[in-house]
Amino acid sequence: MRMKKNSEYVVDKKVVAVLALVFVALAGSFVVMCLYLKSEIAFLRNENADLSSEIEQLREPAVRVYNQTKFSIVLITTDKGGVGGSGFVYDSQGHIVTNNHVVEGATNVTVTFFDGSAETARIVGTPDVYSDLALVKVDKLPAQSEPLLIRNSTQLVVGEPVYAIGNPFGLSNSVTAGIVSQLGRVKNFSDLGEPVPPPEGNYSIPDLIQFDAAINTGNSGGPLLDRAGHVIGLTFAIETGNTGINGFIGIGYAVPSVLILRVIPALESAGHYDHPWVGIEYDSHSTNGVNVVGIVSGGPADKAGLQVGDVIKEVDGLQVNRGADFVIYLERSKSPSDTMNLKISRNGSIISKTLLLEPREPMQPSP
Repeated sequence: MRMKKNSEYVVDKKVVAVLALVFVALAGSFVVMCLYLKSEIAFLRNENADLSSEIEQLREPAVRVYNQTKFSIVLITTDKGGVGGSGFVYDSQGHIVTNNHVVEGATNVTVTFFDGSAETARIVGTPDVYSDLALVKVDKLPAQSEPLLIRNSTQLVVGEPVYAIGNPFGLSNSVTAGIVSQLGRVKNFSDLGEPVPPPEGNYSIPDLIQFDAAINTGNSGGPLLDRAGHVIGLTFAIETGNTGINGFIGIGYAVPSVLILRVIPALESAGHYDHPWVGIEYDSHSTNGVNVVGIVSGGPADKAGLQVGDVIKEVDGLQVNRGADFVIYLERSKSPSDTMNLKISRNGSIISKTLLLEPREPMQPSP
C-alpha cells in the first residue's frame, strides 16, 4: 500500500503583503493613538493644575490671608494690665510694630507669638505720639514668624477688601473682614472715645484709613491687611460717636502704611521721628482752601509772614481745598528743614510765601 505525500501549503505572497500592510497600519494607528492619549493626559493634567490654582485663588480670601500671616501677628501685654494689644513682625531682627498707646508708660513688655512662645521685649527709642506708632524688639523670633510685607497705602481705593487680625479683649488671633470705607481722614485724639485733655487732645493723625472690619479693645497695634496679606495700616481706634458704647459700631481707623514707612525706620535708626511743623490753626470745615484761623507766635508760619484770615490755595504747585489735604501732603512728603512754596489768598489778592518747616515739639498743636 502506497502512502500519500504530506500536503503542501502554498502561501500567496500577495496575501502576506496585504496582511503586513494591515499590521503596520494597525501598529501605526496604535502608536498615534498612544501619542494622542499621552498628549491629552498631559493637557488634562495642566488643565487640572490651572483649575486647582484658580480654585485656590477663588477660595475665601480671609482664609488665605489668615493662614499666610498668622505666625507674624503677636499679642502684646505690659505691666499696665488690661487686655493688652497687638503687633506684627517688622523685620528678621526681632522688631515688632505696635501702637504707642499699647506700650506707653510700660516698664515690662511681653510679646506672645502664635505658637504660644513668649519673649520679653524692649521699647526701641521714643514711641511717636503724633502717629501713635511704637517699635519694640525681642531677641528671638520663632522660625515661622517672618516679616510681613508692607504695601504703600496711597495705592488703596475705597471699597477694597481689608482684613484685621489681632487680639480683641485678649481673644488671640482673631480675624475680621470688611472694606475700605474712606481714605484721608484726619482725626484728633479728642475726637475718639472719651475726651483727651491737652496737649494730647490737640494732636491729629492725618491720612487715616476708615474701614468697617470689626475691631475692639486689644486689636490696637494689629495690622490691617489687603487681600494679598500685605500690611496697609495699623488699627488703632474706633468711632464711638458719643454713644457711650465702648464697642465697635461700624467705623474703625488705621494709621496708614505710608506713615509707618516714614516713622518706623526713624525710630529704629535714630530713636525718634521728627514731624514737620507749620504752626497754624485752620478751619476744618472750609472747602475753598486752608482757612488760617490761628498763628503760633514764633513758629514757621509766623516767620514766613502768614496772617490770620489767609487762605492757602496751593502748596508746592498742588491745589489744596481743605485743611486735611494740607496736613496729608505735609506728613506724606515733607520733613523738617524742607521748604514749602505757598499761594495764598489775602484780601482778594494772590500772594506767594516760602515757609521753612521746623520739627514739631511735643507740646505744639498740629499741623
